[in-house]
Amino acid sequence: MANFLKYGLMAGLLSAAYSLILHFTGSDLRFNTTLAMVVMIVVPIIFMVMAVKADRNEQEGLISFGEALKTSFLTYLIFVVIAMIVGHLLIQMYSADDWNRMLALQKDMMTSMFGAVGMDQIQIDEELDKITVDSLKEMTGGIGAVLMNILTYSFLGLILSLIISAIMKKNPTP
Repeated sequence: MANFLKYGLMAGLLSAAYSLILHFTGSDLRFNTTLAMVVMIVVPIIFMVMAVKADRNEQEGLISFGEALKTSFLTYLIFVVIAMIVGHLLIQMYSADDWNRMLALQKDMMTSMFGAVGMDQIQIDEELDKITVDSLKEMTGGIGAVLMNILTYSFLGLILSLIISAIMKKNPTP
């Protein structure tokens, strides 16, 4: 089995297990976008590095930038596809109470963010009125949202892959 596939599946399954635990325990952490971003960056970085290191070890300690880029990016891509599919399936199982909790947390977060950029209370209230359960469902549901998230996170994965590849490449000395 190719290292990118092995480590991509491990990262994806770890993320899926984490998401399932949060979902079935009913934790509000599943609505925390900051924590989600950390999981979408830190977990795959660990497995991307492990995949590149495994490829490099198979090649007598040498790996080109291009090979490292391919391995790390494909590892991330497998991870993100699994994470997005599992996330989409879990969102489909949200109850009305889950959606209302997500709405309350989103409004709290948006209030803090709007206040930080200098909006007055009238402007904040106008913007918060636009956020509804239906608008959250539109943003998070549907195959279009899944594909857009995969595309967005793939760009992030490419950036991470470029950095990892630049650090981990090891060409033969002439």
